[in-house]
Order: sequence, then C-alpha cells, then structure tokens
Amino acid sequence: MRLDESRIAVTGATGFLGRYIVDSLLGRGAHVIGVVRNPTKVPELLNKGVELRRADLTEPDRLARAFAGANAVVSNAALLSLGRASRADVQRVNVDGTRNVFEALARAGVKRAVHVSSVAVYRGHRGTPVDEDYPLRAHARRITRFNAYGSSKARSEQLALRLARELALKLTVIRPSAIYGAFDASGFTHWFKRLMSCPIAPYPVGMGRALVYAGDVAEAIALALEKPVAAGRTYNIAGPNHSFWAFAREWKRAGGRTPFLMLPLPLPSFLRYDNRRAREELGWEPRAYLEGCHDMLRREAG
Repeated sequence: MRLDESRIAVTGATGFLGRYIVDSLLGRGAHVIGVVRNPTKVPELLNKGVELRRADLTEPDRLARAFAGANAVVSNAALLSLGRASRADVQRVNVDGTRNVFEALARAGVKRAVHVSSVAVYRGHRGTPVDEDYPLRAHARRITRFNAYGSSKARSEQLALRLARELALKLTVIRPSAIYGAFDASGFTHWFKRLMSCPIAPYPVGMGRALVYAGDVAEAIALALEKPVAAGRTYNIAGPNHSFWAFAREWKRAGGRTPFLMLPLPLPSFLRYDNRRAREELGWEPRAYLEGCHDMLRREAG
C-alpha cells in the first residue's frame, strides 16, 4: 500500500498512541480519518489536516459510516487502565469493541486492517525472550484488577484473527510492549513521571519490560501497511531489553526531572521479548531510550 495515495482510518486517534499513529501516517502523505468519540477533544488534529468522524466502539452503524471510503483501518482504541472503569467495561470495550470494528470495516468494504494488541496476551514467562509463537493466556474465569487488561487483549486479538479469516480481510497484528511517550495520561509514563517528581523515591532494580517508544510503535504500524509481507502476520513491537533503572538513567540524561535521591528497590522481574521478526520483515528498529526521551520531552515542550 502506498500511503501517500491512501485514506487510513484510525480509531482512538485522539489518545496517547493514536496521536503518534496519526503523525506517522501524515508524515508519509496519507489522508488520515480520525474515528473518535469526541472530535473537539484534540483540535490540533484538525489543524494538521486530519478528517475527524464521530463514532464510538459501541456503535456499529456509525463505525461503518466512519470507515466508508478508507483503504485501511488501524484498530487502536482500547481501555488500558481500569481507573474509573469497571472490569466489565474493560472486557466490553476491548472485546465487543473489536467485534464491532471488524464487522463495520467489512460492511464498509475495507479489506486491510492493523490491530493493536499487546504483549500482555502472553502467558506468564521468565528468562528467554518471548517470540510471536509463544502461547497466549487463556481467558480468565475470574476477572480481577490484575488480569482484566491482559485477558481482554488476548480475547480481542483472537477475535480479530477469527473475524479476519471469516470476512476475508488482510490483517496485521502488532503486540507492543510497555509504551512510553508524551500525552500518556494513565500508562507507564504517567506513573513514572509522578514517581520522578518526588524528592526521594524508591525505584526498582532488576525489573524490566522492554519499554518501547510510542513513535516507534506508530512507525511499525505504518511499515506494516506499506509492506505486503505484513498481511497475515503478527509482530512483537518491543524496545531494548534493558531495565527500568537504565530507562531512568537515560531519562535524566535527556533532561527529565528526577528525584534528589533514588533508593534502589530490588525487584527481580524481567520480561524479555524477541522483536527480530519486525526487524527482519518490516525493517523496523526501536530507538534507544535516550533518543526516545529526548523526543518525548521535545513534544511535551510544544
């Protein structure tokens, strides 16, 4: 797909990752259709030339109208943090919303899609970096605060793959690891910056989740749309397998605020992910933490 000749619809375009996806697609010359609940939430998207269409994940008819005329859909909208949402809401939005999106894009005649999943779909693991063939978690019989997101994303991804087969869609699934970046209101970056604002803070040593910059996730999505090999494939979009402590060090080097004193807290819990498939098939590369932190701070400064 030539993005400079394409119309790409993006759900959740006003959210954390969504804004990065929009910028990456616009940078390649695509006409971007932002499918959002509240078009007035981020007026700067209009100033960038994004066409905003109102639709909620719970509204199949509106979604079908919003996808009309698109060459591809990026299924990005999801509930990440429970916050004020109930566990049932997380399941409903992430699973039922996925069903509505895929049935709507088929009704709209769209044949190409990218589904944003997560490495949270994998079963518990340690040690060797996990590749895309590692077993996925089963749906939890009892949904709790701790498993609601991972369980919902696993069900959502499996549903997307099944519907793609039934509806004859060309689908790419990407599984980002923990994402950091500007505009993050509830994920890793939000809590990291709150901790870094304290004068004295405990901070984990021996813990890591292969943090990936939001701009690199957006780049992977654009590459997946451009590369014919990506249709029917799943990719781990994971950053360097370095520790949270290493990330905090690079954050400080980039000029980010840090505590006067950081107290090492031993928490040996390291999850590693194999991103070779994305690097070899898509030509994708995650940036170093220092470069990602610099770009994030630049964006936040306006």
